[in-house]
Amino acid sequence: MSNRAWMPPRQPQPMWHRDGMDKLLDLPLRLSPNRVYRFYRGGAQIDAFRGAPDPTDGEFPEDWVGSVTPAINPPEHTRDGEGLSTVEVDGQTYTLADLLIQDPEAVAGSEVVARYGPTTALLVKLLDAGSRLPVHGHPSREFARHILHSQFGKAEAWVVLATRQIPGQLSPRVWLGFREEVARDQLAEWIERQDTDAIRTAMNEFEVRPGDAVFVRPGLPHATGAGVFLIEAQEPTDFSVVAEYRGYPIAPDEAHLGLGWDTMLDCFDRSAVNGPALAALRPRPTRIAGSESAGWTEDDLLGEQSHAFFRATRLSVRGSAAWPHAGIYSVVIVTRGQGVAETVHGEVQLKRGDTLAILAGTAETTISGDLELVAAMPSFD
Repeated sequence: MSNRAWMPPRQPQPMWHRDGMDKLLDLPLRLSPNRVYRFYRGGAQIDAFRGAPDPTDGEFPEDWVGSVTPAINPPEHTRDGEGLSTVEVDGQTYTLADLLIQDPEAVAGSEVVARYGPTTALLVKLLDAGSRLPVHGHPSREFARHILHSQFGKAEAWVVLATRQIPGQLSPRVWLGFREEVARDQLAEWIERQDTDAIRTAMNEFEVRPGDAVFVRPGLPHATGAGVFLIEAQEPTDFSVVAEYRGYPIAPDEAHLGLGWDTMLDCFDRSAVNGPALAALRPRPTRIAGSESAGWTEDDLLGEQSHAFFRATRLSVRGSAAWPHAGIYSVVIVTRGQGVAETVHGEVQLKRGDTLAILAGTAETTISGDLELVAAMPSFD
């Protein structure tokens, strides 16, 4: 976990003269794999998802999908452009960040640009944890504005794709919020003593299975258990305030972003999360469009609480369907089957494990075949 907000990318690469950005809007853009170094191991399920012959855990347990957010890592693990998604068109490679600067409205859409400036207001990840992540939390937008000088905090949500049992670890699970309200002084004491057992014992803990969704509203302490492979949609920052750093390669000062616990302790939502409030953070899919008889359906995966930040839907197609989010920047992950994404200019073949960016200005698109897609897009209801 690093601790930076979205940053304006470097100066854009020169575009070819013929047609300029128009060429990039003819078809959905197939994204190149974009594995990112993190301090924890994992990633074997990303390999398997993409059909690699020998899935292996390593130091690159995340793939940042449709990202214009640079990854910030220690100097010894820093690579130029890490975290920035790339596409290849006519033999040339471009980052989405470069395209965003070239034409923000064509990439992100006029509504996003008018509200936030040249950003997609979204970061999507494939994340496969080979070990348990530490308990941490992320700021709200209000906290981020006042303390971190960022227009974005970090709401996030998870859609579980698969799980596996890691030897010597608990079954795949997550920790989310406190079961009862925790006093500020009590949380400060637990963090100071690194009484991580007390912190986790005070939290809601539950197993997860493929198909489960979890919304992590800003401030809620949370942790992902070993063996969980998920799609994560989030605001485009890496602000992480780490309550549990003992046993992890995280320096105590890094845990509070160098701002001190007197300030950063208030990043955490210490309220009780139980009963209906907890159930609301574990939404079930809700049908929002289509029908089985029509050959396609679309389900909202995250529920209304996510809509102030982003949305994630599942499009299931057995036949064909018009892309339902024309004019909205969308990050698309093919989770099952195969098919094509087609416009009047041509088509892009799709199969499980593929990732796409459908830009706000992309030509009208039809999805055909027998497949399922998970799509994430910015939202501000």
